[in-house]
Amino acid sequence: MVAWPLYAEQHLNRNVLVNDMKMAIDVEQREEDGFVTRDEVEIRVTELMESENGRELKERSLKIGEMALGALGDLGSSISALLLMIDCLGY
Repeated sequence: MVAWPLYAEQHLNRNVLVNDMKMAIDVEQREEDGFVTRDEVEIRVTELMESENGRELKERSLKIGEMALGALGDLGSSISALLLMIDCLGY
């Protein structure tokens, strides 16, 4: 994933995806207007497709996707948390 924030909370989302979750790469935005050049996009997409870093990002993204699917399963953490909330509410 190429993280290219435009406004509002997207900058925070970019920081989480790039720095914390390590699931995306950042693009260099121009200082004067925040836009990204086509050369920068080409460099980042090529990095994702051909570099070791891109391979690692893909593997990490697939693993997190599997974890998310597991959380939705019958015994997953999302279902367990929902059932607990319902129980606490007395339904």
